[in-house]
Amino acid sequence: MNNFHTHTWRCKHASGTVKDYVDEAIKNNMKILGMSDHTPLPDNRWSHVRMDMSELNAYEEEFKEAENDDIILLKGLECEWDPIYEGFYKDELLGERNFDFLVGSVHYIKKNGDWGYLSEIHTAKHLANYAEILIETMRTGFFSFIAHPDGFGAGYKKWDSNAEACSIDILTAAEELSIPLEINGYGLRKNKIITPDGERSVYPLLDFWELASNFDIKAICNSDAHRPEDVNASIKECKEIADRFNIKLIDDIRG
Repeated sequence: MNNFHTHTWRCKHASGTVKDYVDEAIKNNMKILGMSDHTPLPDNRWSHVRMDMSELNAYEEEFKEAENDDIILLKGLECEWDPIYEGFYKDELLGERNFDFLVGSVHYIKKNGDWGYLSEIHTAKHLANYAEILIETMRTGFFSFIAHPDGFGAGYKKWDSNAEACSIDILTAAEELSIPLEINGYGLRKNKIITPDGERSVYPLLDFWELASNFDIKAICNSDAHRPEDVNASIKECKEIADRFNIKLIDDIRG
C-alpha cells in the first residue's frame, strides 16, 4: 500500500516533517511515499494555507535529510491551477527544481470576480465553475492525478441533476485525458455533513463514484494525511469504495 498525498507543518494546517512521514510509512510497510504539501505560489496567494515561497528551498532540503534505503521517497506538491502559474509549474517546479510529481486540485472557485472556498459551492453556477477549473487543471498535463475530484460535496449538500451534470463533465474529461482521479481518505476522517438525505462524509461522494463506474477511468487511493500517524489512514476504506463500484485502481503514479 502506497500513499502520494501528504502534508507537512509548512502548510500551516498540518503537522510533521518529511522525515516524520518517512518513519511512519516504513512502520506501515509502505514501498513508496509521495510527499505533496500545498505548493507555495509566486504571488503568495492563499498563503494562510500553504508555505511561502521563501520556504520552498527548505522544503526540498527536508527530502535530502529524509532519504532512506527502505522506501522510495518522491518529492511533490499539491497545486491549484491558474494560467498565470504555468511557467512556475512547468519551468521551475518540474523543470529547474526537478520535482517528481505534482498533484492537481481545486479548493477555490471564481465567485463574482473573487475566489470562494469549496464550502461556498451552493448553486448550479458554482458547480459549473468548479467543473470548468478542474477540467482546465486536467488539460494542462502537469499533474499526475487529481485530488478529491468530488470536493464540491464540501459545500453542495444535495445529489441532484446539477451535481450529476458537474460529475459527468469531470468524469468525461478524466476518461478523455486518461488522468487518474483520487478517492480521498481525508474526507472520511472529517466531521460528517448533514444533507437533505441524511448524514454523509464530506467526500468521497458515493454517488460520484457510482457514476464513475460508467466511465473508463482509473483511480488512486490516498490518505491525504495531515499528520504523520495518518499516513495509512482510510486507504483501506477508499479501496473498498473502488471495489464496490468496480473502479480500476493504480498504486503507483510513476508511468
